[in-house]
Amino acid sequence: MARIAVWLRILLIAVAVTTSGFCLPVHAADELTTGQDEPADFDAWEKTAIRAEQSLSDAKASDAAFEQLRADLVVWRAKLQKAEQQNASRIATLEGQIAALGPPPTDGETEDEELAARRAELQKQYQDLIAPVRIANEALARANGMISDLDTLLRERQRSQLLQRGPSPLNPMNLRKGIGDLAGLARVLVNETTSAMNLRSERVLLRQNLPVIGVLVFLAVLFLWRGRLWFERAAQWMINRGRGSERGIVGAMLMSLGQVVVPFIGVFLLTAALLATSMFGARGVELVQLIPSMGLSVFLARWLGGQTFPYDSNWPSMFDLTFKERRRGRFYFMALGILFALFLVVQNLSKLFILEHATEVILRIPLVLLSAICLWGLSGLLISHADKSLVPSGATEEGARPTGRDETVPVSAERSFIDGVYHLIGRAGRIFAIAGPVVAMLGYSQAGIYLTLSPALSLALLALINFLQRLSTRLFNLFLPSSRDGDSLWPVLFNVLIVLSAVPLLAVIWGVRQADLAEIWLKLQDGVELGGTKVSLSAAFSLLVIFLIGYSVTKLLQGVMRTSILPRTRLDPGAQSAVNSGVGYLGISIAGLVAVSVAGLNLSSLAFVAGALSVGVGFGLQNIVSNFVSGLILLMERPVSEGDWVEVGGVMGTVRKISVRATTVETFDRTDVIVPNSDFITSQVTNWTRGNLTGRLILTVGVAYGSDTRKVAEILQEIAEAHPLVIVNPPPLIVFQGFGDNSLDFEMRVILRDINFGLGTRTELNHRIAERFAEAGIEIPFPQRDIWVRNAEALRPRPGVAAPAGITATAPVAPDSMPELPASGDAVANLSPEDET
Repeated sequence: MARIAVWLRILLIAVAVTTSGFCLPVHAADELTTGQDEPADFDAWEKTAIRAEQSLSDAKASDAAFEQLRADLVVWRAKLQKAEQQNASRIATLEGQIAALGPPPTDGETEDEELAARRAELQKQYQDLIAPVRIANEALARANGMISDLDTLLRERQRSQLLQRGPSPLNPMNLRKGIGDLAGLARVLVNETTSAMNLRSERVLLRQNLPVIGVLVFLAVLFLWRGRLWFERAAQWMINRGRGSERGIVGAMLMSLGQVVVPFIGVFLLTAALLATSMFGARGVELVQLIPSMGLSVFLARWLGGQTFPYDSNWPSMFDLTFKERRRGRFYFMALGILFALFLVVQNLSKLFILEHATEVILRIPLVLLSAICLWGLSGLLISHADKSLVPSGATEEGARPTGRDETVPVSAERSFIDGVYHLIGRAGRIFAIAGPVVAMLGYSQAGIYLTLSPALSLALLALINFLQRLSTRLFNLFLPSSRDGDSLWPVLFNVLIVLSAVPLLAVIWGVRQADLAEIWLKLQDGVELGGTKVSLSAAFSLLVIFLIGYSVTKLLQGVMRTSILPRTRLDPGAQSAVNSGVGYLGISIAGLVAVSVAGLNLSSLAFVAGALSVGVGFGLQNIVSNFVSGLILLMERPVSEGDWVEVGGVMGTVRKISVRATTVETFDRTDVIVPNSDFITSQVTNWTRGNLTGRLILTVGVAYGSDTRKVAEILQEIAEAHPLVIVNPPPLIVFQGFGDNSLDFEMRVILRDINFGLGTRTELNHRIAERFAEAGIEIPFPQRDIWVRNAEALRPRPGVAAPAGITATAPVAPDSMPELPASGDAVANLSPEDET
């Protein structure tokens, strides 16, 4: 028990001595939490308002005093807003009661005494309740005006400080003054520490706390020395064990956070040990309490550098860089973390001590120069990554380039959008890296800090966003298998939410005051007027949540109906699909209406605008509306259903899906054709399988002249009746169609049980006809032509004249002995066009 008590004492001391610099004072926290619950004291408010107006008129108070005054006004504004809503329900009830009594009598009219007395009583109650509300309204408008004036004044001061010109660091005299001022600052800190050590009470307290201090120092050194190495090895073990799997990479990325948490705990314990010595003065304590923030800056920068530019090529990264480039990137990030920690020290020294302007410049100029160097290097790495996506001058014929990772990446002729953004950020970073030192050398040291540290911190924030997006994407791939193919929308929405969450941090980095961000947040919560309708952030969130709940319930109901309810009914599959789709449309509509109602949005004021827009939308989207209405008609009347064999607009195939706008028809070539629904309503549609699957098949058969027509009809009748798919009632019909040019034409007309097998049945019947005709000796003719040649003697070559092209010269033949030309066209097959005439 004694050992447990010692450890509890160590923990309590560590927490007590370190949280004093990071937590709000107790009275400030009480004011923020309980001040809004107190009733508004208008006399006290009047005193605060007069003091605020006097301070604004003088404009001589410090920035800290104005910030405190603004905080007081914000608390009063909350109280006045609550007073504005006081007795709102009772006031609404009284207004309804007064309205129920009717309009008051006009001049010359009289009113019943009892009714008049009741009206006077209600009016008195109403005036008693509405008076404080109106006073609160006036006070609230006054508070908002003063808060706005304070924000304007503070922003103007911030701008003036940024553009204020001080001593130039190039002047040797300023350097001498700065060094002397720093020496005096060091003497003050040493004197405070010496004075504390000379106090007997402090020495006694130090001896009492020595065991606790020893344990804290031991733990701090252990966590700082070995903590980061433990988690690096653990993350690498998970990568190697998972062999590149999503589970292993996600575990390693989460484990890497320990590289920041454990060393920060070590710095936290070290700070507790230093404060437990009680050997520091008031300003020394302020500087010691700054150590955790400095350590967090360094550890976070080192971790971000390792995640963005990993040492191991197997670690997930979005940048295509060589090993040396990644090593430079880690160095730049680490250096920026150290520089930001030093910037915190310089900033606090300026608050704790009265320093000369030359001293502040001497302290800031090294930070500006070194930050510019790191910013230039990181920007160059972004440009290098973006340029590697282009075709290099030495690209191979295969169009690939090495990446330094034992693999090749195909190159393209233009950058992707993300690479283009990286290239633009890199160019902008280099511009800031040049502008910052130049401005600082001219005496604008504050502007130099702003132009170098702000872009550098923006790159750090970009690296953090990159890590969170990669982690969220892999978490979705791990727990949501449907997102692995890149088709899921949820990872994209979550990544967008990460970017939106980083916008306030980016605004603070570039100098936006936290009070301004809080004011924007309050305005979003209060709502924005749009056409007489007040839309607030809470209302939009409620609308989204209620709609998503309704949408999920609708999808769940559709699933239950599709799998459990509709299959047990007598509806055909097409009707089941139509009912299920109707339930979906109805459920989504109800979800939208309920969401709007719960969110409290009044859309009546938008009715006129919606009516005006509907006319233009009606003309612009009339085809879409026509297809939508046609889709509803198809779902209700069901002239076609899923699975039907239809022919519409020259397209023949099977209906696969009927949606609101169009219908998908799969042709017999296995291609999907999207047919607008209006075509099924306004044009002629042939549904081969509507109602039943029976259908007629017609085959045309020709036989040679001289064949026995009775026998031909008998054979065709036997073939038709013998086929299993041909129904016998009505019986097959054999028609002697007539006398063709080359054949005697017959038609076989049969009714099939299932028209979907029409092609196979036609093929089988043709085979049987050919077989039976061959057995019966019936000839199936082919087209023939008889050709008669006039002036055949002209084809005989004359003596002494060369034979025409294609005619072989022979000995003269007497006209009467010239052989007869055949009836076919072979006699003139080799004649040229000129000779044929």
